[in-house]
Amino acid sequence: MQFALFNLMSMNHPGEAPAEVIAATRDHVMMAEDLGFDATWFAEHHFSNASVCCSPLLMAMYCAAVTRRILLGPAVVVLPLHHPLRVAQEVAMLDQASGGRTLLGFGPGHQPHEFRSFGVPLEHRYAMALEGWDIVEQALTTGRVHHLGTHYRIEDTPVAAGTLSGRMPPMFVATSTPALLARGVRAGATPMLSQGHRPAAETLGLRQDILERWQAAGGGLPMPLALQRYVFVTEDAAEMRAAARGLLALIRNTRALRLETPARDGAHLRPLPFAGEPDEDWLLAHAPIGPAAKVAACLNADIALLRPSHCSLYMGFTGLPRAATARAIARFGETVLPGLRQAAAATQAA
Repeated sequence: MQFALFNLMSMNHPGEAPAEVIAATRDHVMMAEDLGFDATWFAEHHFSNASVCCSPLLMAMYCAAVTRRILLGPAVVVLPLHHPLRVAQEVAMLDQASGGRTLLGFGPGHQPHEFRSFGVPLEHRYAMALEGWDIVEQALTTGRVHHLGTHYRIEDTPVAAGTLSGRMPPMFVATSTPALLARGVRAGATPMLSQGHRPAAETLGLRQDILERWQAAGGGLPMPLALQRYVFVTEDAAEMRAAARGLLALIRNTRALRLETPARDGAHLRPLPFAGEPDEDWLLAHAPIGPAAKVAACLNADIALLRPSHCSLYMGFTGLPRAATARAIARFGETVLPGLRQAAAATQAA
């Protein structure tokens, strides 16, 4: 089982500069490698402070240059927003430069404002993602592309570089859409599920939906599964409260980004309340925020019930100073991660 550090790379308050976020992310990735994390992921978002990372492959390349062991990848490349030939070449560059340490996540995207600004029809995203995946795979595994499809028409084209292995990197797919899950089955990809702030029991239905579609497409058992979780380890009550407040803002922003036109002041989203949202006290009681023992108990429950093969953990949502996030990552790596590895091994052996 793999444990990864996820990097959304948000500007959590108006005084924060993109350069600060990029530098902090680099430092956190280096720390994660030293702490024994297996991998690190970088998000892709556009046109808001939700993320300054518009190119996760570029950010992965930057961090590859300052690390030696940790696996790196995009979670995810929003395939319909990029020409797949360029994606293939950039994946190859990352893999060559990093010594074969690439992970590769694909997704169809879901934010209407991003598609509108790029001039890409949102209703075409699934078909474009499927075609794009085929093109990237053809480029990286054969060294040539010839594709005459609905959305892309590429005459016979050589590709100068591939992956070091000559195969696709380990693949992940962020979707519950049957056609894309079926494509993931054929590629040997791992489905990604954003558990977010939900306890394991409330996530089980989402897992079951993916499992049924996975099996319907011919996927074998046990199904691989990557969980995305928001985590913050601290003994300080004020930091716990700030983390809960930051998590609530993240939940609101995530919901807002699904709207046709998110409420923004410039590039900064307005985290607007919505009916049925959790409050800070509920998050403090139920989310993996707080002392190491509480965080470990939450994540051990996830592992026991949801049986993931990969856990992606995001700790940069609080709006606290960079040093506080670094302390939380260090506490997690030193006091929580060793026990999680033992729990995961026991679950997989059962």
